[in-house]
Amino acid sequence: MQNSPDPMRVDALPRSEEAEKALLGGLMRDNEAIGEILQSVSPEHFYSDAHQKIYRAILAIFDQGRPVDLVTLAEELRRLGFLEDIGSYPFLTVLWESTPVQAHTKHYARFVRDSAIKRNIIHTSNEILQDCFEQSMPSDELLGMAVGKMLELSEQGIKQSFSTLSEALSEAYDRIDARTQGQHSNSSVPTGFTALDAITSGFHNNELVIIAARPSVGKTAFVLNIIRHAILESRAGVLFSSLEQSKIEIAERLMCAHARVDSHKLRKGALSADEMNLLVQAGGELSQAPLFIDDSPTQSMLRIAANARRLKKQYNIRLVAIDYLQLIEPENRRDPRQEQVAQISRRLKALARELQIPVVSLAQVNRSSEDRQDHRPRMSDLRESGSIEQDADTVLMLHRPDRYESQEAEGLMEVLVAKQRNGPVGNIDLTYVKQYMRFENLVVGTPFDL
Repeated sequence: MQNSPDPMRVDALPRSEEAEKALLGGLMRDNEAIGEILQSVSPEHFYSDAHQKIYRAILAIFDQGRPVDLVTLAEELRRLGFLEDIGSYPFLTVLWESTPVQAHTKHYARFVRDSAIKRNIIHTSNEILQDCFEQSMPSDELLGMAVGKMLELSEQGIKQSFSTLSEALSEAYDRIDARTQGQHSNSSVPTGFTALDAITSGFHNNELVIIAARPSVGKTAFVLNIIRHAILESRAGVLFSSLEQSKIEIAERLMCAHARVDSHKLRKGALSADEMNLLVQAGGELSQAPLFIDDSPTQSMLRIAANARRLKKQYNIRLVAIDYLQLIEPENRRDPRQEQVAQISRRLKALARELQIPVVSLAQVNRSSEDRQDHRPRMSDLRESGSIEQDADTVLMLHRPDRYESQEAEGLMEVLVAKQRNGPVGNIDLTYVKQYMRFENLVVGTPFDL
């Protein structure tokens, strides 16, 4: 059995105590530089524990709007209980004298940050090596975890997080012009349902959309109809992470919906020649569509995010869809279930913001709606975590009255727009043609038992 690699010697890690001292001394001499430096340097970037404590004290004084100098810094360190830890007054005097030239502060900041990133790369690489030598997880999971860790490193540090109002207005005008001219490709992905698009204007970039319902209501069929419209009508690339159904089942559902062929007859192998021809024609059209399917039954957010990033870069996908949220593997199985789901919903929202595309996730709701007289689901029914409701930009709840009341119109699907951060809420009706697993716009006067 192979031995694990020896860890890097601590004394060999990249660092420069002189640069750290010079940076801290420079900030004491030039308080105006603090606001800019804190955008890229955090306390953890300092190698020395004493320097970390001093930098935290500097930031605390700056946050209070007070000047940072030898006197105020010593007082703040005493208040925090750090003064003796860092070497008391003589050490602060050394820092003050370490930077005679204020103009070099930015240079020292870059050096401190770069050294910290190099140390983190070394630590992360050692963690990846250790995981590989332990051989405790499959190679695809190891690869996804390694990619995720390195991507986190690439985003390390506090980046400039502001823009001028002029820049924001310019981008807003560009988007308004595109919408006015009917060019929605850069701002939203239409669902294909006229009434729903009238309320939501499609699924928007940077937004997390939750589609929730009780089991067997038609969540998967609903999202596949939206995907089918996106890939065929809008020619929008889509990643579909299916944790519940295989790629073959998904392909059959898409073909039946597109060709209007009875899915039950397909499963029984009782198709007529005409129906087979319709399926072949539908398959030919769908085969040219930019849909990417990952049907692994065990997927973590690391895997989903890695796939989405790669497809966004290679094929410029415009939508990610997941079936469904509560089946995503948690990062830490020891955490309470509610915290696991909260972490997943936050990661889904962060993925939408990072890739600047809509992320659509199906979700289960609990049994509370079954006990109500109207049986309609509410956002409070979202299973296992209220954070889903908080993180989502749009929440669509699906309800089929015919599951509870036999006298209700067969085939009616109610879509309840329960939340829309940037638009109105409301209810719309669709026709659900169950044998085709197909949703269609409701036409007044059309019977539901199609």
